[in-house]
Amino acid sequence: VQYPDYRTLSKLGALISSYGRLMDMPTDEDESMRGKVVLITGSTSGLGLHSAKAFYKRGAIVLLTCRDHVRGRSAIEAVKGTAKGESEGGGTEAERIHLFEVELTDYQSLLTFTQEVAKTVQKIDVVICNAGVMGLPFEVSREGVERHFHTNHLSHFVMINQLLPLLAAAPSARILVVTSGLYKGADRLPSLKQLMAETTWDYESRKAYAVSKLANCLYVKALARRLEATLPTVSVYAIRPGFVRGTELGRETHWLLRKVASPLIWLVSRSLEQGITGYVHCATASKDELRSGGLFFDQKEEEYTEAVSDEESEHLWRVSLEMEEIIVRRRETLTDEERRLFQEGRQRLQ
Repeated sequence: VQYPDYRTLSKLGALISSYGRLMDMPTDEDESMRGKVVLITGSTSGLGLHSAKAFYKRGAIVLLTCRDHVRGRSAIEAVKGTAKGESEGGGTEAERIHLFEVELTDYQSLLTFTQEVAKTVQKIDVVICNAGVMGLPFEVSREGVERHFHTNHLSHFVMINQLLPLLAAAPSARILVVTSGLYKGADRLPSLKQLMAETTWDYESRKAYAVSKLANCLYVKALARRLEATLPTVSVYAIRPGFVRGTELGRETHWLLRKVASPLIWLVSRSLEQGITGYVHCATASKDELRSGGLFFDQKEEEYTEAVSDEESEHLWRVSLEMEEIIVRRRETLTDEERRLFQEGRQRLQ
């Protein structure tokens, strides 16, 4: 058997890329999200940026997050380039897009960010917990939490608790938590001490990512139960975008390996437009068509594996609360106001 050489695969990848861009060309604009406020974490590239464009184009007021102001400004220009200057009832371009700098794994930065959002808008209709990391060697965040778990789960857990008043102010708010089919690679959570690097464990970046994505699914189930009981106007959904090209999730992988694998990736992966199908569906479809707490791939709900149980989801909730409490105890620099925000956030959803 004669296999194609690298040059042939590269040409095939370029051809598929061109076809993918052609298929992703925007259709006629609609304004189904006119006047709605959409907050997206991890919105300077990949699926976050592409979904920001999609919602902005539909008339939404878009709140972008960034760690680097230069990249944030670049994202704003990219989003603005997708729509006309004004949308009747939705505000001008300048009024419909806002940029916030935040380091999600820095507790004080996260609290400051949520307070800045509260000063900017009076409600939030959709929050997309999209920011994530993958393939990192073992390291802990400034707060002492394993990096995958902190970025992909715990930061969003804290953020949503702080933003609940703004979500409650919307007539029918939605929380979208981006997970991955790779959650199936984990059947349980590591211990609290392992996640906070207080004891050793057999660390593998692939497994750590799977654990964080399992946490996303467990969080959605636990949060859905609490919202149904105390805040039924807010729904939450887990989104599985699939294997999507054009993201930065694999940025920690060696550049040579990425380059060699690029043609194959183009063959088996989905476009950004395909990847955000579930984002758009769960943000715009009638709630009668969606089950809060469910896992969605594109426009269809999927079954969770047995690992996503009610018992394990309650365990995750308790672990997340304890992690936040440990972070607050360690943070001697927290102000009285920041400690008050922590207490209020804990009391909203027990």
